[in-house]
Amino acid sequence: MRLRLPLSLYFSRLAAKPLQGIRLIVAGGAVAALGIAWFDTLSSLRHNEDAARERVRGEAMIQARAAGETVQATLDRFDFALKTARIATLEGPQAQEIQGRIVTEAMPSRLVLQQFRIDADGYLGYTSLGPAPRNFLGDRDYFKELAAERSDKLVVSTPVLGRLTNKWSIQIARAVRRDGRFDGVVALAVSPDVWAAQLARFGSGPRDALTLLSPTGHVLLRTLDPGAHYGKQAPPAREYITHPELHEGFYVAHASVDGVLRQYAWTRLPSGLVMLSGIALDDALAPMRRQNAWSRQRAAMFSALFVLVVGGLLVALRRHERVVGQLAEREEHLREVLDNMAEGIVIVDADNRIVDINPAFSAISGFGGDELRGRPVAALPAGKPGGISLADLLGPADSRHLRGDFDGQRRNGEAYTGHAVISAVLGSHGQVAHRVALIADVTERRRRDDEIWRQANFDRLTGLPNRALIGDRLDSMLHHARRHGSEVVVLFIDLDRFKPVNDRFGHDVGDLLLQQVALRLQKLFRDEDTVARLGGDEFVVAMPSQDGAAAIGPTASKVVASLSQPFEVAGHTLQIACSVGVALYPADGDCAERLLNAADHAMYRAKHAGRARWSA
Repeated sequence: MRLRLPLSLYFSRLAAKPLQGIRLIVAGGAVAALGIAWFDTLSSLRHNEDAARERVRGEAMIQARAAGETVQATLDRFDFALKTARIATLEGPQAQEIQGRIVTEAMPSRLVLQQFRIDADGYLGYTSLGPAPRNFLGDRDYFKELAAERSDKLVVSTPVLGRLTNKWSIQIARAVRRDGRFDGVVALAVSPDVWAAQLARFGSGPRDALTLLSPTGHVLLRTLDPGAHYGKQAPPAREYITHPELHEGFYVAHASVDGVLRQYAWTRLPSGLVMLSGIALDDALAPMRRQNAWSRQRAAMFSALFVLVVGGLLVALRRHERVVGQLAEREEHLREVLDNMAEGIVIVDADNRIVDINPAFSAISGFGGDELRGRPVAALPAGKPGGISLADLLGPADSRHLRGDFDGQRRNGEAYTGHAVISAVLGSHGQVAHRVALIADVTERRRRDDEIWRQANFDRLTGLPNRALIGDRLDSMLHHARRHGSEVVVLFIDLDRFKPVNDRFGHDVGDLLLQQVALRLQKLFRDEDTVARLGGDEFVVAMPSQDGAAAIGPTASKVVASLSQPFEVAGHTLQIACSVGVALYPADGDCAERLLNAADHAMYRAKHAGRARWSA
């Protein structure tokens, strides 16, 4: 009872003086409102900085991926040039000279300094720059690595200073092997300065840097102050060095050269090299920090005005209305972003029924949202019989994070190929409540991939497999033959009297003749046999055989007889023949290269014996 009396007395006094009570309430409300407002402001500023840092991380990764794809594409061009150079080297000096001139003229200006070959003894044997003094290069690291390497690999060296050119260059090299033995190295000398200048366009700020690193962390080229970094190496504790199984990553660090704090993102290329993108954090965050500073100033001025002019209740109401408006704006903005995304979005519930789609998916599939909402995702048909539909890719309703291609069918019946990235949205109990599929139409991309594969593996004139594909298929046949104790027959076919056809009737008629030769050869052999064109008027047939040597004579004679029959080409009756060389696994070789060489030598024996015949 003694405690209650003072409290009742206090409230009775407040009731007697209502303005004082209102002032206390308003003052307390103002203090509470200001505390809440400043807490919200500071949280928002921290959120802004976190969002800006995340955006910088994303930009760094985008730059690293874009630059990495460009570097990998350039490396692939260099590798193709080296493979052709290796073939030309084996064919002779004249072919080597022609190929070197073609490569240096075809490459971007000033990027490729020279193409050269180092003999097996380590001395410079050829350079596209012309005659050069005797120069020993056997002490170069890339030469030693390739000489000791058993597999056929592409080696990219750290920048080296040329002993004849006195210029820095990156050596991109492959080994030359003759009859399975190391016979030197073919290489391209690439200017790191020019290459770095090409990559500089991916950077967005004056202090941003793109750096290409070897798998061991050695700097190959850098867009910012490139010459000062030749021979440098990244700290050995970096994730891309210590964890070669990882493909991408991030970190923030001060650069050892200029002390600039950068947000780094790295991606590992298919070649094993690492592309590192560094964005100067102070530069990238400066606009956000200026905005935050201005936000703090405005909050201080508003607080002063709030205390002096407006009551806490009215300010709280105003802030409430402002927050509601901001939330509505944010929701509307999010809906606008989803509606205008280039990728399609399909949202399905726990029963695999479609909850919603965005306009981009309607554009891809031709189906409107009203047609699909509430229907099972299986209502979206597969693009071809037996194909994987979107429903198949989604799988059971409890599947969470998936990605892959699927065969879709548009509303007009047209088939398309889609790529879906599927993410799960969990409910309060950890169960899958919804799944969101981000969908892109990759029909044209997959078609281009297939076209590129065909161009790389099939002869454009005849449609037959080319040298690369016949090598792969012959390796597969040999693998099967080793396991089952069977044999493989290789026929090397060279046309006789083909050059006079070209000289007399022109190359167009010659090309038509080669196409007819290809058709005749295909009709002579089974589906499991492979007929290929190596180039010019040379063809190869690889066929698994259970009959071994007994099958050689009839098969080779059949080829000679068929190609000796007249051809009707563009109104001309053409008479040619062929010389056939035959090799047999395992008698004549235990690998594709040796069998092809043995068949080639046998063909020359047949040709020297009078043509229109075969030889083993």
